[in-house]
Amino acid sequence: MTAGARKVKYIVDILEAISKRISVRSYEPDPVRVDELEEVRSVGERSEALTTTDMRFLLNTDGQMGREIKGLIGDYGKTIHAPHYIVLASREQEGYLTDAGFRFEQMVLEATRKGLGTCWVGLMFKESSLRSTLDLDPSWRIMVLTPIGRPAASFASRALRTLAGSKARKPLDQIVFWQRHNAQLPANLLADERLVRVLEAARWAPSWMNRQPWRFILTDKEILVYKMKQQNREGKDYHFLDCGIAMAHLHLAANALGMGGRWNLERFEIPGAAEAESIGRYAPAQTD
Repeated sequence: MTAGARKVKYIVDILEAISKRISVRSYEPDPVRVDELEEVRSVGERSEALTTTDMRFLLNTDGQMGREIKGLIGDYGKTIHAPHYIVLASREQEGYLTDAGFRFEQMVLEATRKGLGTCWVGLMFKESSLRSTLDLDPSWRIMVLTPIGRPAASFASRALRTLAGSKARKPLDQIVFWQRHNAQLPANLLADERLVRVLEAARWAPSWMNRQPWRFILTDKEILVYKMKQQNREGKDYHFLDCGIAMAHLHLAANALGMGGRWNLERFEIPGAAEAESIGRYAPAQTD
């Protein structure tokens, strides 16, 4: 395969994975090959990061996880049985929640690309129990986990209905603004097909209960990301993690479409939204 063909395949693969990823809550009981699972897990380990935080991507079978996770209850109150799980553990430092979402979603999209099902679970477990099961000391925070396996055949029709319904996502004009909060994008930007595809990729990002806490402001030079809500559990504001997922979608789609840049986490005032919490800036890559 030529370099050009590989680039085209990458663009198609990543954009398809972003559009096709859904939360799978029903799995075939048969295990997936270990080497295939390890390929997915290693994408998480090697994923692009927003901070220098030490993170571990831990692959476990259902039997290894024991009672603490067997018959896992997901965010929507439904029991999830899966042959395998991947758990993200992290040290704590500035920006680690956003980085966790950013990195874990890169791994989730690789699983999607391989035809494996996943489901973000971040609120329905006790950290202390999982730390004990995983033999981790208290300095590690259990951030999130996902069941992983082949989606059950019965799940396919429900998945198609979910995709057709656009999963109750907010429209772009409610999450992306121009120069200040709630200011609509000008017509020339909405006519930019590449830009709209990048923004749509961020719109499709998963979040707890599909709340989409992230907001973006476009300026002449950069994209600002911030959040409007909080979702605290065991000392973690999961909306920072949700925003990291959306930031991953935007970054991966921008790279695939030749508009790539780099996220920098920092605090700043949000024009028109004094109550909002800033997260970072996305600046175009520097070219010589």
